[in-house]
Amino acid sequence: MADTSLFENRLGILIWKTSNFWQSSLRKLLISHNVSLNEYLVLQSLKHLSTKKTDIFQNQIAESIGIDISVTSVTLKLLESKKYISREIKHDNRKKIIKILKKGDDLYKLLYPMIEKEEERLFSKLDNETFNFINSLKLLLGKKIRIKAKKINQI
Repeated sequence: MADTSLFENRLGILIWKTSNFWQSSLRKLLISHNVSLNEYLVLQSLKHLSTKKTDIFQNQIAESIGIDISVTSVTLKLLESKKYISREIKHDNRKKIIKILKKGDDLYKLLYPMIEKEEERLFSKLDNETFNFINSLKLLLGKKIRIKAKKINQI
């Protein structure tokens, strides 16, 4: 059967629609916890970065999840007002160290398994192509990729 849409094979449109589908699915889970997707992603970034660094700054969070620094700033203010994080000045008044508080950690531990399960449901359709799909997206973003070595049956 012929394509029914002018945009059905436009890669950029498909990526955009897929991203919107993913975001919409996660927002439906997060709304009952009064958390936006950006707030969740910032918490997730904080948890990840805290395994590697002791002092975490706003620009590191923005870079790790790929959102604009101004969006990160607004999101951090919201998280701070909800008592999920703290922002403290150590040496430079322009750079605040961001820490996740117990309330934020508890929320993240509650949400993380739900988000993982939903993403598994959404992306399970990729089946054996998941690894290649991830590598393809990384290539588009200019990142390094890993290539899986094939097992060779010995005679």
